[in-house]
Amino acid sequence: MRRERHPGLAFRRVIQYTLLAIALLAGAYPAHWATWRGTSELHTLLEAIASLIAFTAGAMALVRYYARKSAVFLLLGSCFLGTGLLDACHGLITSSFFAGIAPSEQVALAPWSGVLARIFMSLLMCAILLAPDREAEAQGPAMTTRKEILMYALVGGWALITFLFFALVPLPRLFYPNGTVHRPAELIPAAFFALAVGGYLWKGTWKTRNFEHWLVLSLIAATAGEFAYMTFYRHLYDAQYIAGHAVKILVYFFVIAGLFENTFAIFKRAEENATQLETRVQERTEELSGANAKLAEEIVERKATQIRLQEAIAVAESASQAKGEFLANMSHEIRTPLNGVMGMTDLVLETDLTREQREYLETVKMSADSLLTVINDILDFSKIESGKFDLDEADFSLRDCLEVTLRTLATRAHQKGLELLCEVAPEVPEAVRGDANRLRQIVINLVGNAVKFTSVGEVAVKVRTVENDGGTCVLEFAVVDTGIGIPFEKQKLIFEPFTQADTSTTRKYGGTGLGLTISMRLAAMMGGEIRIESEPVRRGTCFYLTIKLTIADAKAIRTEASVTPEELRGVNVMIVDDNRTNRGILERLLKGWQMRAKSVDGGEEALTDLLLARDAKDPYALILTDAHMPTMDGFTLVERMRQTPGLGTATIMMLTSGGHRGDAVRCQELGIAAYLLKPVRQSELREAIGRVLGKAQGEVPLITRFSLNDRGGPVDTLKILLVEDNAVNQRLVMLLLEKRHHEVVVAGNGREALAAMEKAIFDLVLMDVQMPEMDGLEATAAIRAREVRSGKHQMVIALTAHAMKGDQERCVAAGMDGYFGKPIRPQELDAVLESIAKGRGTVENPRYTPGVLKI
Repeated sequence: MRRERHPGLAFRRVIQYTLLAIALLAGAYPAHWATWRGTSELHTLLEAIASLIAFTAGAMALVRYYARKSAVFLLLGSCFLGTGLLDACHGLITSSFFAGIAPSEQVALAPWSGVLARIFMSLLMCAILLAPDREAEAQGPAMTTRKEILMYALVGGWALITFLFFALVPLPRLFYPNGTVHRPAELIPAAFFALAVGGYLWKGTWKTRNFEHWLVLSLIAATAGEFAYMTFYRHLYDAQYIAGHAVKILVYFFVIAGLFENTFAIFKRAEENATQLETRVQERTEELSGANAKLAEEIVERKATQIRLQEAIAVAESASQAKGEFLANMSHEIRTPLNGVMGMTDLVLETDLTREQREYLETVKMSADSLLTVINDILDFSKIESGKFDLDEADFSLRDCLEVTLRTLATRAHQKGLELLCEVAPEVPEAVRGDANRLRQIVINLVGNAVKFTSVGEVAVKVRTVENDGGTCVLEFAVVDTGIGIPFEKQKLIFEPFTQADTSTTRKYGGTGLGLTISMRLAAMMGGEIRIESEPVRRGTCFYLTIKLTIADAKAIRTEASVTPEELRGVNVMIVDDNRTNRGILERLLKGWQMRAKSVDGGEEALTDLLLARDAKDPYALILTDAHMPTMDGFTLVERMRQTPGLGTATIMMLTSGGHRGDAVRCQELGIAAYLLKPVRQSELREAIGRVLGKAQGEVPLITRFSLNDRGGPVDTLKILLVEDNAVNQRLVMLLLEKRHHEVVVAGNGREALAAMEKAIFDLVLMDVQMPEMDGLEATAAIRAREVRSGKHQMVIALTAHAMKGDQERCVAAGMDGYFGKPIRPQELDAVLESIAKGRGTVENPRYTPGVLKI
């Protein structure tokens, strides 16, 4: 604290104290007899201002405390944070919004809630007098932490008890119009404030220290405000009552002024100390310049290097702060044209193309997907680093989530000749609650890395339950590969951002080095971790992911099964696959369905077992064979079976890691009943087995995963209003929707959308957020305002390239029903449109829970 040595300073301050007290006391008389009266709204405004100033003062005091650990500022910060909370509580429960809710009348509630806040403040101001007048840098961290926890618990407890007290207890009036003192309860804080004034004046530190001077000014104002204003006002919201609240704001301002000056003095003293230290170092350097000239030069050089390093750190920190806003803008600007590139490429790939054209466009699509992955990684890392990353929890099927996720990686694995396997232990809950999108992101990263760094063999995902208490469970995901492995000394390094196990892998395999960092942070947010076991020299790697999930009701997500257990029970099945892991997974799965399953590792062994079963009068009813096996592939095995008497009656299903042109025709020629892509989803495999066992030979066309998903007629046609200002995105979305037989009307901005809705009724509005003239948020707010009069709800889904934290919340706050991000994925768009079409006409208010439609 800075000490002033100017002569006459104490006398001038005494004059200031006296004038302040006289002015405040004199102002009470005209305020008492004034006829003007305020309103509850004015009172609420003053309390809001006072709360804001009190919070500011409390925050500044705590910043000062954490800078030098002075108990005075810990008490002062806690005092003003608590007072701010109590003032806010007072302003809230006495406002017109809460009129009639509390059990007490306003004339009783306002004085009670106000006086308790001032009693709290006056007591802590007195307590500050007893605090040690020294900085506690020498105290141990445990002692300091206990003091902090005690103070924060005191503030929070007082605020909570006070709020509950006013919310639950009916209070009597505190006004005695016939007494000499109208409101005697106000004398309690007045007495404590006066005691604090006397204590500070007796200590005498106000004579030389600026902060104590400002504190005495605030205490004099507080004493005068309590004694002359709040004790004698006659009516709620009269001039004296309002003036008393203005004096309270003045009290807070005095404290803020003192904190500003004190903080500035600390910074200035630190600067002076640094200057003095530099001067002493320079003098010492000059003394040693003769014998130690070389050493002195080295010290100067190191000092200059340190200064440059500090400057570089400061610049980097400043750049990091600006990075968030920059990335948000860049994400929007990149995603918007990328949406057009990816969407139009998908549409062209669905047309008739030459082989060369298709190869070129698939390269474009792969490059765009890679670019989107890089953008998402950088954006996710930025959001995690800045603390702007939240989880979006919902109920989902874990098995479906994994199977759909791995299917997106199946083609990449097949291109490298790898087996991609998935096994979920039976004890794993069917339905859980968590962030399915972020779990999928972690699995894609771990499995994608495994595929990237594996040239021969397999990549397997195994899930088991580690803990299960009935309400929550801890699951372990093991991603095992047979790849190049990671040296032990590099295993911790790979979790650092922008880092890979070896710099050479950046050139050979590519990648940003952010995937594992993001995955590790996401796992920590989900209450788990990622660890690694690996052996170098191509002995493979195993990543273990553990996360904590809530067990959900399986009935909420379970779909009706079309295959009953009785249809599968006892069916004799042979599994033919050269991969031992895959055989084990399929065999355990089929036995779980009570089928009689046996597995063999090749075509010759399969033929031998088939003949033995035929001779034993117990033939196999179903054969599940892999398409690609050494020595004898699946098609050759089927041909041999058809040529062998007694073996041609078995139903055959072909499983493949990747389809080839002409496979479907060959399957039909050989009488193969189903052709499915690995890894096969359990639900699809069960459905396919049920269909092939229930049909006559040649009765139903070849079953594929596409025909399995075709369970009914086409989705109902929707009338959709597309609100989008970008011409490319307009064209893309319109083509996607029209291709699905939906009727589309296009509007270029929010104003045009409102005009279109006056002329027609729409099942769905896809609303871009950032548009000229009227943006999507304004347009949605206008739509919701119209609904107040009409009573009808219009489904509105955001269609935006914004992807930062807060964007979804802003859309939901504006009244949108869902949030759909760009670039648009046709499969995800189909899922959203199908859910809306199925719900049309069956739900009175088809409003989706915010976040359900987030893609």
